[in-house]
Amino acid sequence: MKRRENFLPTFLVVAFLCILILTLSLSGKLKFLSFLEKSTSAIQSLSYNLLQKLPFISEDLKIKKLKDENLNLLSKIADFEKLQKENAALSDQFQTSYPRSTKLLKADIIGAPGFVPGISQPINLILNKGSKDNVKEGSAVVIKDNLVGIIAKVSNNLSYVNIINNSASFTAKTENGALGVVKGTGESLTLDNVQLLENIKNSEIVLTYGDINSDGVGIPPDLVVGKITEIEKNPSNLFQKAKLQSHVDFTKLSTVFIYLETK
Repeated sequence: MKRRENFLPTFLVVAFLCILILTLSLSGKLKFLSFLEKSTSAIQSLSYNLLQKLPFISEDLKIKKLKDENLNLLSKIADFEKLQKENAALSDQFQTSYPRSTKLLKADIIGAPGFVPGISQPINLILNKGSKDNVKEGSAVVIKDNLVGIIAKVSNNLSYVNIINNSASFTAKTENGALGVVKGTGESLTLDNVQLLENIKNSEIVLTYGDINSDGVGIPPDLVVGKITEIEKNPSNLFQKAKLQSHVDFTKLSTVFIYLETK
């Protein structure tokens, strides 16, 4: 019993000395007692751990904890905003009567090679879905009822999309039934090979004609390609053509939908 009574004062004295040594060490005033630092380092470490709960010692740790919690909160806010965008995209897509959502696979855009905001437009997209998700080359990529692009390459976990402005070539039709071929050059989108006798107009909507192969893969009909903004018609030519503008802002896309095979 007596040993226990003697232990407390001894512990308090040792703790006080450790605090003093620690404080002097931290303030750089322990140079003249440097020989004590090594021998008391273990005690200092133990004392520091015990004293972390004291306000004057743990203030920096509290600040660090608050900073960590703040970063964690910012991360959660970013995740929440991303989830909101994804939910909004899903809601918009499910409210679109065509194409049916049962034939679509949601995919996130994780890259756009060569895209520099304010300088260049995206011409390719990388999606986080691949062959393991039943994605096939030639599959259409859509947002709502608008055609975004076509799957050009597929790996096990990723797929590479050519946006319709980039190297596109597929049959299309105007609202009034005029047929032509949509071509993308990287900079522009045109409806070419339209017969001269066809009456096409500015602001007329151009739709996909449909290009599904025997395996059920390809571009379904009646997806919106864009609207006519300019018509080039020369009586001496065999065909007329028109410039198109997509309704999709490719720079703002974060989520798209892949049209799966229908076979």
